[in-house]
Amino acid sequence: MDSARDRRTSHIIDAEQLWDMEVIEKDGFVCPGCAVDVFPASYLKDINKRRPYFKIGKGGAHAPGCGIAGFLSARASAVRRRGIARASGELPIPFPSRLVMDPMLETVTLAAPCLAKQSMAAKLRPPQPALPTGDPTYHGHTVSTLRPICRIFMEFPNDRKQLAIRIPGVAGRTYGTAFRQLGFTGIRAQPVPTGLFYAALSWDFATKGAGNEEWTLNAGAWPMGAKRPTALYRVRINWSGWTDLQRATLRHELQRARKEVVGKKGIREKAWLFFVGRQDRDDPGLFVVDRYPLISCRVGEMRRPKQHSAIGRSRWR
Repeated sequence: MDSARDRRTSHIIDAEQLWDMEVIEKDGFVCPGCAVDVFPASYLKDINKRRPYFKIGKGGAHAPGCGIAGFLSARASAVRRRGIARASGELPIPFPSRLVMDPMLETVTLAAPCLAKQSMAAKLRPPQPALPTGDPTYHGHTVSTLRPICRIFMEFPNDRKQLAIRIPGVAGRTYGTAFRQLGFTGIRAQPVPTGLFYAALSWDFATKGAGNEEWTLNAGAWPMGAKRPTALYRVRINWSGWTDLQRATLRHELQRARKEVVGKKGIREKAWLFFVGRQDRDDPGLFVVDRYPLISCRVGEMRRPKQHSAIGRSRWR
């Protein structure tokens, strides 16, 4: 499971938030659909190769009729990618619909994650009086980093037009309009307000500077007839004001993604860098990212929406 409900606050959190916690309550989570106990797994970023997730303990099981369990049983098939959002913009599983950056919350999360989750639940979404049962649908929940947002974008290509999203500084209001791919159409100034940009990482190593690290993207200018690109976009991560944990987490995420794809030709999976950053006025080929919540990297195949995805959606209504 990619998401769970915090037992204490009833707030839904995504598994990748476990990377940002120094202390993890292993018995503090339940299934959002039926409230069975679930436990965090694969959250040791320096040891585990797989990204964090939640699992049911030995001898446990989802309650009969749990919508989460019903979806998970089919998630490995093509059904997952046909488009399953309801007309109202709901999904049968939890999904992020809003990114909130709170400097105090970012600091507290690293020092006292339990207190931070209580603060987030109280400030952004009042705790529910009781845990849900049956077959729920989800309108979306608040997250504090891009990671779970990018996961939904990649895993549900045919639902991007319907799923709402709010990200600070980003103009789009749905997954389909908030994300902007950087391709090889040339280096040019991007419109403001900006978007959530993404492109595949280049195989080059990062360039390290004073308080920053710069990564090259596989996007930029590739004139027709040229054998190779003439210019590439770069992303400078200005992390001088970040905590040691934040720097270590992102560095590990980037290095591991690069290692998974470097030197492999002809594969569909790529290391995709997602970010919200400001474009340098004097050097439009350079983007600068200052905030930890506004950058993420994922390895996978970037699927495009199908033109007739409504057929698949109707089967899930």
